[in-house]
Amino acid sequence: MLRRTALLGLTSVPFLFASGCAVRSRSTSPPSIEEAFVYIFPLYEFARTAVARSGPKGGGINRIAHRATLADHTSRQITAPNNDTIYSSCQMELSGGPVEVVAPTDLQRYFSIAFMDAFTDNFAYIGTRATGGRGGRFWVVGPMWTGVAPSDVTVLRSSTNDVWMLARVLVDGPDDLAAARALQERIEVRPLSTEPPRRFETPVTSMDDPSNLLAVVSEVLKRSPGGLGQTARASRFASLGIGGIPGAETLEAWRAYIPEGMKRLRSRSVSAENRIVDGWVYPEKGVGEFGGNDALRASVALGGLAALGEREAMYFQAVADRAGQALSGERAYRWRVPKGGIPARAFWSLTMYQLEPDGRSFLVENEIDRFAIGDRTKGLLINSDGSFDIIIRQTRPEGELAANWLPSPRGSLRLSLRAYLPGEELLEGRWSIPPLESIA
Repeated sequence: MLRRTALLGLTSVPFLFASGCAVRSRSTSPPSIEEAFVYIFPLYEFARTAVARSGPKGGGINRIAHRATLADHTSRQITAPNNDTIYSSCQMELSGGPVEVVAPTDLQRYFSIAFMDAFTDNFAYIGTRATGGRGGRFWVVGPMWTGVAPSDVTVLRSSTNDVWMLARVLVDGPDDLAAARALQERIEVRPLSTEPPRRFETPVTSMDDPSNLLAVVSEVLKRSPGGLGQTARASRFASLGIGGIPGAETLEAWRAYIPEGMKRLRSRSVSAENRIVDGWVYPEKGVGEFGGNDALRASVALGGLAALGEREAMYFQAVADRAGQALSGERAYRWRVPKGGIPARAFWSLTMYQLEPDGRSFLVENEIDRFAIGDRTKGLLINSDGSFDIIIRQTRPEGELAANWLPSPRGSLRLSLRAYLPGEELLEGRWSIPPLESIA
């Protein structure tokens, strides 16, 4: 549940109109294929996952789908899912007119409803932080909409006609799941147009095929006229086949670069040595609300699609232990959480992932079905000074410390620390994440 102290000072935000101004590139030099790659990769990832979400199993277009169970090792639709919240998802297509979202009010339980455009930027939020836990009626509209909403409706404008709405509702353990579902089911989506929503016409087959990559991206861009937000910069990359029909020479250049581009994306987070402290990679400014930082946007699209902005949540990745040795599933570690836990006004968790060769990460199958440990985990062994130790290893520890076990995979691993509604200490960089200690 949301800590009651977190509610102090939260106020309702009556109008959540996202900026729709154009973002114009100042560069006049010809773009490189590297620049173009990080610009278009999030669009391709958005389309790839949107196709799955817009099918019958995903709820369809402009229809909400509630996933009323917590993510586990079988959850593979998006990379790095969390095991803290249940999700409600809606793939929106706004060319026909507004889509109405009816949000509930809950002043106790943490929830957020985030709206992400086709470039994977969160442009609006509803929920505990953004609206003080108060709901209401909201119209999500596209870049060309010129209508007038009723006085009791808040307008959320997207720079693209394709939008992904993702709601998160905190679950305080298995016994709390039914209550969390009750709040989740009060989130409603109502398309206001009788016009059928458009589906993606270009099949998303393989990004290794430059013809498919460029065709998918060009379709996504064409679906959103108006030149708002990041779409304003698309014309800069026209010479590289974006938005048009690429020639044979252009396709060969892309074919040669794509493996290198993917390699750079996979290694980007761990190569930022100035942001690694005691084995933890600290987030760059701008996650979830990227502005013109295409490299960061592309990196997050690969490793953590649908990441929230830092005011809503902060994400830290462990890549090494205290001694600077890279983390491995073949070793065991201890992570000591100080008294008082992680500075987060809503909740925090440490989640274990199996790292896949392509850079994506998924929850780890294990004998106790534990995928994360956090401030809501019951039965942990607490030290006399109020701290507690999380034991990270493949096999169950002996004795009382088995209560504090976070199972790890056999191969490459990734640990993610999430802090929802991070405290000022974290936002300002005044609080350091404790290092992991190798114990075997």
